[in-house]
Amino acid sequence: MNLGFRIKFYFKKRMPELSVLKWDIKSIFYGYRKKKHVIGEPINLHGKQHIHIYPNIICNMNCYFCQNKFYVDKLPKFDWVSAVEWVSWLNRMYNFHHIDINGGEPLYYGHIVQLLNTLYKHNIVLYTNLPKERIHILKEIHCKMSNIAFNVSYHPLDEKRDIAEFCEDYKKIPKHLNPSLHVINIPEISYKNIRAAFVKRGVFIEVLDAIIPTEYNKIKENFKTVMCKSDMDCIAPDLTVYLCTGLMLRKINGKHISEYKFSNQHELCNYYGLCGICTSQRDIKL
Repeated sequence: MNLGFRIKFYFKKRMPELSVLKWDIKSIFYGYRKKKHVIGEPINLHGKQHIHIYPNIICNMNCYFCQNKFYVDKLPKFDWVSAVEWVSWLNRMYNFHHIDINGGEPLYYGHIVQLLNTLYKHNIVLYTNLPKERIHILKEIHCKMSNIAFNVSYHPLDEKRDIAEFCEDYKKIPKHLNPSLHVINIPEISYKNIRAAFVKRGVFIEVLDAIIPTEYNKIKENFKTVMCKSDMDCIAPDLTVYLCTGLMLRKINGKHISEYKFSNQHELCNYYGLCGICTSQRDIKL
């Protein structure tokens, strides 16, 4: 390893990726601000950190820990809606920090390019496994309207590409999409060896994502009734809104976005135990 590369690696270990810093700085200008000149009544999200949208729940992975697998025997059927319908609602929202685009695999949503290119002044974080057959569409995405970041996940046990091929695909992501690499922390795999393999190819791991194994997250059928303040309203592919992913995957207590009242207060939930493992910032009162 030459001296220049070692110096670069030294600083990379101690500082966030430049793409992450750029997204964070730009996010100051877009987060929480009310949008001007939007069509329709503005929708106040009352200071939420983020909302999660699911344009689809189809995925190219089969990860053993994924909630899409173990919360339901068979994924629920949702009708997809067009990018125009998504944008007509999302562009009216304000007073929240950013939109998380999840799945499934968001890049399998047929209108993802149109969706990203027409959202107006939002901070957007898209979580992707970077399916090889969809990489070619990334060059069609621009950042003229919004502040976009691609969080790319590498799954050591489920990824069919070797690290060399994965790195080549990762490098094809346009820089303006602010990519950063997240590696799923699997206890059976040496993270030290994975990191060395990525560094050798000039790709630096930004985050090591811990997972909670499935056996510790099976549904407890003796549900509790709680007052939940979840920072994770989930909008399903058919524009139905749920309090969390666990309820969305069971189609429990969803309301169409036109009828849903966004809130930043505790709300009654009779299904504590169905909570998704990815649900963040929960404040539970028993």
